[in-house]
Amino acid sequence: MSAAVERRPVGFGLIGTGMAGGFSARELAFVEGGFLAAVCSRDPERLRAFAAGHGNPRAHTDYRELIADPEVEVVIVTSPTGLHAEMTLAAADAGRHVLVEKPLEATVEAGERMVEHCRARGVRLGVIFQMRFGRVADMLRELLTSGGLGEIWLADAFDKASRSPSYYRRAAWRGTAALEGGGCLMTQSIHIIDLLQHLVGPVASVIGRTATRRHAIEVEDVATAMLRFDNGAMGVVESTTAIRPALRSRLEIHGERGTVIANAQYDHFLVWDVEGVPGPEGLPETPDWVDTDDPWAYPQTRHRVQLQDMADAVREGRDPVLTGEEALRSLRVVKAIQESSALGREVFLKT
Repeated sequence: MSAAVERRPVGFGLIGTGMAGGFSARELAFVEGGFLAAVCSRDPERLRAFAAGHGNPRAHTDYRELIADPEVEVVIVTSPTGLHAEMTLAAADAGRHVLVEKPLEATVEAGERMVEHCRARGVRLGVIFQMRFGRVADMLRELLTSGGLGEIWLADAFDKASRSPSYYRRAAWRGTAALEGGGCLMTQSIHIIDLLQHLVGPVASVIGRTATRRHAIEVEDVATAMLRFDNGAMGVVESTTAIRPALRSRLEIHGERGTVIANAQYDHFLVWDVEGVPGPEGLPETPDWVDTDDPWAYPQTRHRVQLQDMADAVREGRDPVLTGEEALRSLRVVKAIQESSALGREVFLKT
């Protein structure tokens, strides 16, 4: 590949100016060979303010106009989850590559349509799961693939967040079955579920229970599940947005040679006790379990890694590291937990 091709700038068009859109716009400024060409929001005043704060890219109030913008090569979709398929299919039809904020869609069927349509149109489809791109994910992946923990016995994900009632009132789509597709499992805990199944999976079956305790929403704000993995390991998922105070999420992986506990959101290890394998520097003597309820507070630079990967993938004619097919895995786990709760029985996943 020539140097000229390597340096060719890739224009990104951003649909959505909420929290996730803000993360992507800010981190795009650090992407080599990538730039924010256009932004889209249905609210003209919000759109003008957002564009002014991010270098004044072209501004559109209709996502179809952004997709048609000649400088847009990759469309970043940060709209409500239940609109991801509609916008992704339109972008693919126009020959645009797509990078979707997690989760892939509100239903597995819609997610599968996105994957199949992008493949048929010959465009790249990536999904943002930034927890896979930090030190915790890298070191755990190396430990597990090398057999450093031996046989894995238990692999758990705990994500106990706190969201006020006003959090759901501020955006009409939040807490709805059609546009969010779920509550704490879909929007908060899918990150840690994705990392858990990426490291230990695939997941073979789930037994789940969901409930709505604190918030006036259509979907769950409390959920638990028992997991069985293909490799014989068992696990537990606990998810909520209903408690106070928020607690730091954590992965706990236990094997025949020891235990590792990590917080992937802030990219910290809490416990590393593995026979014959030294742990990272800076382990806390006493882990701090309490977290903030501010969803903006965690490190955002890992978005930069995925944006850079997408720009490079387009130039190099390859898939992004985290594809739509891969994102379907965690979506299937979440939807299986919801289905298990509704049916009152174990649900088996396609693996």
